Amino acid sequence: MITVFYDVDTRELFTSSTLRSCLDYIVLSTAAIFAFALPFVLSLPQVFFDKNKLKNNKKKFSQYALIFIVLATFGELLNMYRAGGMGLLAYGKAVYQAEVGNLFLSIPSTFFLQVGTFFLGLRLYLSYEERLYNAFKSKILVISIIILIPIMMLYFSIGFRSPILAISVAFIIGFTYFQSIKRVNRKVLGLIFIGYSALAILFGIRGQLKLLFLTGDWNAFNEYVVENKSYLLYYNPANNEFGASFMNYIHFHRKANTTPLLYGKSYLEGVLISIPGALLPFEKPLPIDFKFRDLYFSEYKEASRISGTGFSSIMEAQWNYGFLGPFLVYLVLGSFVWVLEFYRNSYKYLFIFPLFYAMIVPISQSFHRSASGFYVSYSILLVAFLIVIVLIKTILSSLRAIL
Repeated sequence: MITVFYDVDTRELFTSSTLRSCLDYIVLSTAAIFAFALPFVLSLPQVFFDKNKLKNNKKKFSQYALIFIVLATFGELLNMYRAGGMGLLAYGKAVYQAEVGNLFLSIPSTFFLQVGTFFLGLRLYLSYEERLYNAFKSKILVISIIILIPIMMLYFSIGFRSPILAISVAFIIGFTYFQSIKRVNRKVLGLIFIGYSALAILFGIRGQLKLLFLTGDWNAFNEYVVENKSYLLYYNPANNEFGASFMNYIHFHRKANTTPLLYGKSYLEGVLISIPGALLPFEKPLPIDFKFRDLYFSEYKEASRISGTGFSSIMEAQWNYGFLGPFLVYLVLGSFVWVLEFYRNSYKYLFIFPLFYAMIVPISQSFHRSASGFYVSYSILLVAFLIVIVLIKTILSSLRAIL
């Protein structure tokens, strides 16, 4: 927003913006945040955890962590092999995701990885608590890191920032879930800064990584990334994906007054994304973010089936319900989270809740630049996945009792 107000950037994203469109975006975003927080005026049950009730589960948490980390690594390598092998990495993130997405029954390795790292964090907390540095000597951590090396190399080589952030958040939630956090110390802030820096740089150089894989020309990579210090450009949130939702909104804003309202249609269609088209008695509708791409950025369609500029949750809410849309939509979302928190606090030792958080929180980093279909379908798949985990756990417990 500062970039627009003070006219300090000559790129089309900012020169095509107007003070009116910028102010509208600020007002709508502020109203959405206020609406989301409004339900939390109501009080929630107080939670007090007894750590001693959890200590007997350390071995079980170690087993869960290793099992799911192994499944994730094996699953991603199998997906890559089925989609085209190592050579596929040279074509970058969009092509890799599109090819893996076209597979029949691809393995949800990111799901498995989040579950595994969540239980790893929980396991380390039960053993080390405040002595976090001692966790680096833990056998379970060392074994987990060794197993993770192949999948992490794959993620970094094609610029997969979202899965990297997802497993980091899942681990942090696992480690801190049963702690009472009253303030954020400087070490944590330092780690947040390092994490943001790493992801911002990875965003900026992923195109060069692709060229490096394709051509093997290290000199070109070194000149662009190191000598020209281009990676510093992406420390500014407006230059990375945080500017994407604003860019999309600016294009929509030009025709907002003449664009017919959808009245919730895009949210209803978002539920259908997780359902295979073969099971539907009608043609599966095109997701709204792809409709937006085809309307405003059709050139991206030629690069890959899933290529695009992302979307904007604020824009979608306005597209459906007008200027009051962001307030209404975020009020519903805030109410849902409040209900979730109420039941989480009421059943504090039921691990389905922390596991749900460990897997749902990472999508918050892309929520602002995604369409509803993404997080609705993700949530449906996540709930189904967690139900399967609970059923497996119940069956195994019953078998142990019988044997």
